[in-house]
Amino acid sequence: MLISAHKNGEQLRRLILALQHPQIKVYVHLDRKSTIDPRVIPSEACRVKNNVEVTWGAYSQVNATLNSLMEIVENEPDTDYVSLISGQDYPVRSPEQLLDFLAQHDGTEFIAHVPLDHSGWKKAMVRFERYYFHSYESKVITAAGEYFAGLMDLLKWKRRFYRGLHPFGGSAWWTLSGDCIRYVLDYTMRQKGFQRFMKMTSHPDEMFFHTVVMNSPFARLAANELLHYLEWIKGNQNPNILTRADYKRIIASGKFFARKFDPGVDPCILDMLDQYRKASVS
Repeated sequence: MLISAHKNGEQLRRLILALQHPQIKVYVHLDRKSTIDPRVIPSEACRVKNNVEVTWGAYSQVNATLNSLMEIVENEPDTDYVSLISGQDYPVRSPEQLLDFLAQHDGTEFIAHVPLDHSGWKKAMVRFERYYFHSYESKVITAAGEYFAGLMDLLKWKRRFYRGLHPFGGSAWWTLSGDCIRYVLDYTMRQKGFQRFMKMTSHPDEMFFHTVVMNSPFARLAANELLHYLEWIKGNQNPNILTRADYKRIIASGKFFARKFDPGVDPCILDMLDQYRKASVS
């Protein structure tokens, strides 16, 4: 289990404790600029050593995940599955139920995806058709890049996707097999150009892994399914904060995780989910 976290230390601690199981190892990537006191992380969980400062919508989100996966593969070579979740997620169903589900679907890759080049999400193609330079710290590079991107827009130039790959996109949260994770890491190491290409896109965390997986032998094993429950208001860039008013819909979804939660908005919904999970295994 890989948790990407940047705030709400006590909520993160509660999430880790809710995931505890002898067959589940939890890794936590703490945003380098996070103010979370590392001491709130239970000793049973591992902190990713090579953590990075994460910027929303930039390549640093992908870099943080790749660094984390490399540490997981190195330390846990027999890993069967990795679920990527955020520090504001929470389990809906018990660890035992998740493990049983994955055992029954052994080899299936759970990554929600759509082909960007011929789908209803064509508007997302602008994320790679033009250049984005928010991953660069240099003001000179950023200024020059923004000028060039503006010129591209004026002349209606469009950047082609990397080396004939079909671009895919989807939710940034997924559950992938250990074999698939190792393939992604190997591809990334061999194709440095792909990393450079994706570094100049917008929201690459919603394209990077999807594109590699869906252009690989693992595509035939990919279930177009998200194991998270989310609620969106059209036009918003982030999902709704879930509260007790959403409880019945969360449970009825049958999903294993839900996001996102904020105890400052509703301190009771996590208690309700704890009670539901306990009842489901009693």
